[in-house]
Amino acid sequence: MDSQKTGPLTSYLLMIARAVLVLSILGCILLFLFLAVRYALPFLIACVLSFFLNPIVSFLERKTGLPRGLSSFIVLFSLFSLVIGMLLFTAMALIKGLSSLTRTVPGQLGVLIKDLQSLFFNKLLPFWEHALHLFSGLPEGQQKAIQLNIESMAQAAADLINNLAGNLISSLTQFVSSLPSTLVSALFIFLAAFFLSKDSEQIKRHLSLFKVSPAIAVPIRKVWQDLGKTCTGFVRAQFILVTLTMIVVYLGLKVLKTDQPFTIALISGAVDLIPYLGPSVIFIPWILYQFLMHHYFLTIGLTSLYAAVAVQRQLLEPKILSAHIGLDPLATLMALYFGFRWLGFAGLIIGPLSLVIVKALYRAGTLRAVWLFILGKK
Repeated sequence: MDSQKTGPLTSYLLMIARAVLVLSILGCILLFLFLAVRYALPFLIACVLSFFLNPIVSFLERKTGLPRGLSSFIVLFSLFSLVIGMLLFTAMALIKGLSSLTRTVPGQLGVLIKDLQSLFFNKLLPFWEHALHLFSGLPEGQQKAIQLNIESMAQAAADLINNLAGNLISSLTQFVSSLPSTLVSALFIFLAAFFLSKDSEQIKRHLSLFKVSPAIAVPIRKVWQDLGKTCTGFVRAQFILVTLTMIVVYLGLKVLKTDQPFTIALISGAVDLIPYLGPSVIFIPWILYQFLMHHYFLTIGLTSLYAAVAVQRQLLEPKILSAHIGLDPLATLMALYFGFRWLGFAGLIIGPLSLVIVKALYRAGTLRAVWLFILGKK
């Protein structure tokens, strides 16, 4: 009788122990990934870069007969030159557009200040005088309460302005101070990617010496292949979305006949990469400014253009991401939402990436094997 009772109890304890073991291994993997991203991010970027450039390097080596080291240097140098050239071109276009804006904005600000002065003296000042007249007729206790509320609101507004100014100065200081380390990281990424690409065949031969069980090697290989396809698809999807945003903004601004449509479209495409903000950081202040300037036609036009950009982004992002990374649109949307809620901006990348890993493990049969292991059936 006792043996009949202890048998199921022992099996349950073993199941719990195996589940704890699986969770511990998963926790160690996640901790390793977190530490790797935090302390070895340039090396990881170099690994990813060499992974994507290896087919090009191999093609160049095979077609031209050049040594692999020289082929790797040519491909990496061409890539970095292309990126730097695009950045310089974008910077020149931005400088040209901003210099044009600096010539026109002061005059428009003068008109805006005159309108605000007229609003103050014609509307706000009479209202203030009327409020003071009503205030003087209130009991002394109510007057003190109103004064305390006004002082607390003024203090809160002053604290908000001080915090915004402090955060802005701190951000600028951090940006300037991070430039040397950024340049060093870029140099390290270039050198690490060069040596990884140059010695990729030797690295593969060394890795092939380690004998790994097919039950482990096959799922890892499938997950790695899916991750490669996903990363390529994710970059392609973001490029398509940013390009669509730039085209819509440029065409809309050309129709509205605004100044510097190309520069504003470039800036809109750049800020479109910022999750949940995007072009709103440009269009919302611009719309408010045009409204205060009594340019109601342009206000309506910019509002319609901003709405079109926001709607096309929200409608196309899940569909394009799912088409390029092979995930269901609803599952992709849920991964984006929960990733952002739990991990912030980084979750917008980690969420879909985790979904891809889970899908790859499921297709490789790893999840089923782990579940059978926990149950003690395998």
